[in-house]
Amino acid sequence: MLDISVVIPAYKARPFIEETVQSVLKQVGVTFDVSVAIQGPEDGTRALLEKIAATDPRLKIYTAPQGAAKENWQFVSSKATGKYIKLIPQDDVLLPGTLKRQFDLLEANTATVLTASLREVIDDQNHVIKKSWGLLGLKRPMCGAAVIRHVVGLGINAIGEPGGVLMRRDAFEQAGGWDFTHPYVVDLSTYLHVLTLGDFVPDVTVGVKFRVSSGQWTAELQDVQSQHVIGMNEAMHQEFPDIVTKSVLWRGNAMAKVMQNLRLMVYKVRGMK
Repeated sequence: MLDISVVIPAYKARPFIEETVQSVLKQVGVTFDVSVAIQGPEDGTRALLEKIAATDPRLKIYTAPQGAAKENWQFVSSKATGKYIKLIPQDDVLLPGTLKRQFDLLEANTATVLTASLREVIDDQNHVIKKSWGLLGLKRPMCGAAVIRHVVGLGINAIGEPGGVLMRRDAFEQAGGWDFTHPYVVDLSTYLHVLTLGDFVPDVTVGVKFRVSSGQWTAELQDVQSQHVIGMNEAMHQEFPDIVTKSVLWRGNAMAKVMQNLRLMVYKVRGMK
């Protein structure tokens, strides 16, 4: 069995996909493969990847089913065969040493099901927005239930985007795969379900460059995301009332609204819609 399967759902991915894939293929110290599932109209992504795959058999290229992100995320993740799984967005960049470091963190304790790194946040022009970001209150090993209570209570995704996360594949599959019940927090909802099955260990190193576009910061989208956070919190309370108690739920929903209002204030100051 491979140590790690890296999966990348791709849609009109031509601008950044080569950098993303090469950042994975340059990782050392572990055995892994990379599966890319291409969805949507042809934009040159396939031809570019086929050139890379011709010289590196670790890269596998698939055609994803028609549909939305849900179909692609689930499809490409089904191609994973490694002990651990990492999904990387098509425009993020894995930093050297990340796979080996995260593999070692999870191998050190069989009860651990998930690790997450700090991230460097960049824009479409590779300008650095933040050099180190994430893991608010999560910089020490914790049991899964404690992480769930902490994250739900914060009202934000303190674990981070998928590129910084490595999960045990058996726990990921047992938890049901990607949970798209509330699409804007699909990553966080999935992490929380996985963490009902084991423990968390932080990767307190910047492990990935997370790319944001201007469209991700609109007030309208942040409003929807806040609603999805609250919906996810409610669902976690219904599923796991001993972990997400009423007091944790109340605090998390209140914080989600507070964070939304803070973001709206920032948008008004910056003249954003």
